[in-house]
Amino acid sequence: MRPGQERLIRESSPDVIVTDIHFFWNADVAADLGVPCIRFYAVGTFPSLALLHLKQFDAVNDEAVDGVVTVPRFPGPDIRVPVTELPEYLRTQQVSDPTIGARINSAMNSCFGIVVNTFFDLEHGYCEMYVGNGYVKRAYFVGPLSLPLPPPATPSNGGDSQCIDWLDKKQAESVVYLCFSSLTHVSHAQLNELALGLEASGKPFLWVVRSDSWAPPEGWKERVGDRGMVVTGWAPQTAILAHPAVGAFVTHCGWNSVLETVVAGVPVLTWPMVFEQFITERFVTQVLKIGERLWPEGAGVRSTRNEENELIPAKAVAQAVSTFMEPGGAGDEARSRVKELSAKAHAAMVDGGSSHNDLRRLVDDLVEARNAGAGMMP
Repeated sequence: MRPGQERLIRESSPDVIVTDIHFFWNADVAADLGVPCIRFYAVGTFPSLALLHLKQFDAVNDEAVDGVVTVPRFPGPDIRVPVTELPEYLRTQQVSDPTIGARINSAMNSCFGIVVNTFFDLEHGYCEMYVGNGYVKRAYFVGPLSLPLPPPATPSNGGDSQCIDWLDKKQAESVVYLCFSSLTHVSHAQLNELALGLEASGKPFLWVVRSDSWAPPEGWKERVGDRGMVVTGWAPQTAILAHPAVGAFVTHCGWNSVLETVVAGVPVLTWPMVFEQFITERFVTQVLKIGERLWPEGAGVRSTRNEENELIPAKAVAQAVSTFMEPGGAGDEARSRVKELSAKAHAAMVDGGSSHNDLRRLVDDLVEARNAGAGMMP
């Protein structure tokens, strides 16, 4: 990948290179061109730092008790995670190329700074750790980067008339929206249990299913009727979450989805699957307290490996959804908190807000560095 990417970069004669850290060679390209290199983090500071501390302090090797690790030297509540829920590189302590980690670390240290898709009021203690602990030279928190467009949502502004028309007929905060990452695999057996659980919950739902081969149980569509809508293609998530009919979001805890639900002020039921999502779940449920786990702790094994996952039964799905959506329950408490965060998210992006100011600071720092004729500032 490097040769083609490097050729395109050099041909464009950039003033700055903004890169995902996985393309670690771009730091060398930037240094050779004499321009600053910025690392863009699509994941928040909480999961990034938690994974860094687990790796840096050998927590998985030295501190695992009964298969559970606690993130060491971390602010806030104790973050305890079963080893089965950690990314593979932490579980096995092995990588296909042992030099990659060192090269990524070298690129991190040489970069001008980082840009993170988050906002200060969401992760303030963890934002401060990034620079305060010397992990990076400069940090700019410029999110959320995907504010919803003003209603009404239409195909021309990121909406989908079929989804929105269906939501328009539902009562306020009554619909459960479900969507998992297109990068994750959900077995047909689990999709069946989820379908039956949604049916048994009695709640209206809008469900995005990423499978071309799965079909719901026989008679399910007829029994559910207009109470449920299944979308098998792309769904306009920001428009859906911004709709007043949506009352809860069942999410895999991908960072973009977490930010989008915070912006929309919609509480969540968590169903993490891979990568850092189990760590992010702790941030959502234990730190922000804007949602709950769909499957209670201790109910069964969850894992970043498909073959280790236990099937979440329909009964558990139905109970979690119906309980969370009951008036006066945990869902209402989470909704109150997430609406407060929503207001702060919008405030961060306006003129004078924290993210707006950080974006201006980023541009000013880059202009100063470029005018100085070097890719780095002291």
